[in-house]
Amino acid sequence: MHRNLRLFYILLFVTAVAILVREYGNNAKSEMDNVEASAFAIADTSAVNKIFIADKDGKQALLERVSGQRYWSLNGKYFARKDAVDLLLKTFKRVKVQSPVAHAKLETVNRMLAGRAKKVEIYQGKESPEKVWYIGTSDQSHTGTYMLLGDAIGNVAEEPFVTHMEGFTGFLSTRFFTDEREWRYTGVFDYPGRSLGGIHVQHHESGLDYTMRVDSIGNLTFTGLKPRTNASIDTVQMQDHFNRFRKVHLETYNNHLSDLALDSIMQVPAAFTLSTWNADSTITSNIELLWKQPTMDTYDNDGNLNPWDGARMYARFKGEIVLVQTFVFDPLLRDSF
Repeated sequence: MHRNLRLFYILLFVTAVAILVREYGNNAKSEMDNVEASAFAIADTSAVNKIFIADKDGKQALLERVSGQRYWSLNGKYFARKDAVDLLLKTFKRVKVQSPVAHAKLETVNRMLAGRAKKVEIYQGKESPEKVWYIGTSDQSHTGTYMLLGDAIGNVAEEPFVTHMEGFTGFLSTRFFTDEREWRYTGVFDYPGRSLGGIHVQHHESGLDYTMRVDSIGNLTFTGLKPRTNASIDTVQMQDHFNRFRKVHLETYNNHLSDLALDSIMQVPAAFTLSTWNADSTITSNIELLWKQPTMDTYDNDGNLNPWDGARMYARFKGEIVLVQTFVFDPLLRDSF
C-alpha cells in the first residue's frame, strides 16, 4: 500500500510538472509571438540603406542610400527628397504600438490590409529586408494607423496593431507614398557654403538682362542691369540677392496637365530665365519660367484684375514642365537694387 501511495505521489508530481511546463511554455511562446508581432521599430536607422514601398495599384518607390552622396537615390534615376526620406527614418525609429485591434474590428481590418495595404521593406545592408511593414488606413479617431509586421521570407504576424508616434497626432500611412513625381528631389539651385559662382537673370518681355559673379579674389561683380537712378548699386542688397540663389526649390513635378496641354505649354515662350553655375562652371543649372492661367480671379494693389496666376507659374526644367511658387521665385526676379 505504501508502495502504491508513493507511486501515486510520484505520478502526481510528474503530472503537475508537465502541466506547469506546458502552460509556461505556451504562455512564453504567446508572449514572444506578441513581442515579435509588435516589434515594428528600427533601433538603428543609420544602418538603413534601402527602403522599398509598393502599393496594390502597382506603383513602387525604391529608395537607396548612396555612399558619398547628400541625397538618397529614387528608382535608380533621380535624387529623392531629403525631407521625405528623413521622415521615414524618424517613423521607423519612433513608431510604437498604441493598442491591439479590437476583436470586433479584427476581421474588417484584416480584410482591408489584405486588399489595400502598402508593403514597406526595410533593409539594413543585407540582401533580405530586416523588417516588412504592411500599412493600412487610419483608425476611426485618425490618431492611429493599422499595421501588420512581416519578415524577409514572407511570414506575417497573426494579428495587426494600431500604431502611432509619441508626440505626433495623426496617422502614418500618408508618409509612405509611391508616386515617383512626389518623391523626386525638388532642388533647382543647390550650392552649399560658398560654392555659388554666378547667376544670370533674363526678363524676356522687358529685355532686362544682368549677371552677377564671384571673381577670383571672392568679390561679387555685376554687369548688365543699370540702376534706376544715378546712385551706385547697393552692394548689400546685391549680395543678399545673389545669396538667394544658393538654395531654390520648385514646388512639384506633378503639373496636372494633359498630354495635349503639356505639348502646348512646351512651345510657349519663356517670361524669365534664371541660370546659375559654380566657381569653375562644372555645375550649372537653369530654369525657364512661364505665366500660368489663373484658377480664380485675383486683383493687384490698384484693383486691376491679374491676368496670370498670382500663386504659381509653370516652368521648364531639365526638359520637363513643373510647377513653382511665385512666393519663392518673385524675389529672384527683382529688376533694381
